[in-house]
Amino acid sequence: MELLVVVAALVGLLAVVHLCLPRLAPFFVFYPEPLDPHETHPRYWGFLDASEVRIPTEDGPRLHAWWFPAGPGEPGRNESGRGAAIYFHGNAGHLGDRGTVAAALSNLGLDILLPDYRGYGASEGKPSEEGLYADGRAAYQWLVDEKGVDPGRLILFGNSLGSAVVAEVAIGRPVAGVVLLGPFTDVPAIARHRLSWLPEWYLDWRSPRFDTLDRAQRIEVPALVGAGANDRVIPPGQSREVFEALGGPGRWLEIPGVGHNDIFSQQALWQELHRFTREVLDDGAQPAPSSSEGSGTRPQ
Repeated sequence: MELLVVVAALVGLLAVVHLCLPRLAPFFVFYPEPLDPHETHPRYWGFLDASEVRIPTEDGPRLHAWWFPAGPGEPGRNESGRGAAIYFHGNAGHLGDRGTVAAALSNLGLDILLPDYRGYGASEGKPSEEGLYADGRAAYQWLVDEKGVDPGRLILFGNSLGSAVVAEVAIGRPVAGVVLLGPFTDVPAIARHRLSWLPEWYLDWRSPRFDTLDRAQRIEVPALVGAGANDRVIPPGQSREVFEALGGPGRWLEIPGVGHNDIFSQQALWQELHRFTREVLDDGAQPAPSSSEGSGTRPQ
């Protein structure tokens, strides 16, 4: 009798948790951190050439962002001013944690816009799936309207959660190409990966989903998709699924011995970023084959 009571209690608890999952999921997806007023300018973080900007969104919140002018590019090549890019970061922290990556991206010869999502850093609002999509659209429109960037010279970079934002922005908007680093298929799939002992149907919900796999099919511009072979946060197999689903030409890069958070410290990644940006901005070509380990191309 006591066993039946315990089983009934567990079943009831699981049922309640399942019903509450849509409300609980955002707490496991978004990890924003605030910036104090004296921390908002990039100079505080040592980025002397960068400036801060505010970007209005379609539904009201104003985003805080940093603008990094293009660096000189590779040694021996005058690549400054080749184009522009927006870097959408992952699900935690704030701009201060991502400035180093943005500064390095600017050394590809690109002007870089680094926005913080709503509720992150000094951006207004509260994060949500639709809210982050609106933030992505706002960043794109600001760059085109206020900075006069030619969309044909614009590359969208997304890391982890940022890849889902890039996938949304790239649909139906002209860009030169996209870079997706550590993308996942959708949020429930990540939950199933981490809680594999629960049935698949239990860990499925409508929102937040960030269904990158579905959107990848509608990305028709050249894309570079990369992942660390030892990624324990986003299984590389999910990133590969996103690559395979691309609607346009793509290039796959899997870096041996690399996890989720150290991919930007890898020379192999930066070599591919140099190659990819040259191809889509300078040569106007599809991603070319490479002899690098773990690499591959997907024809259009």
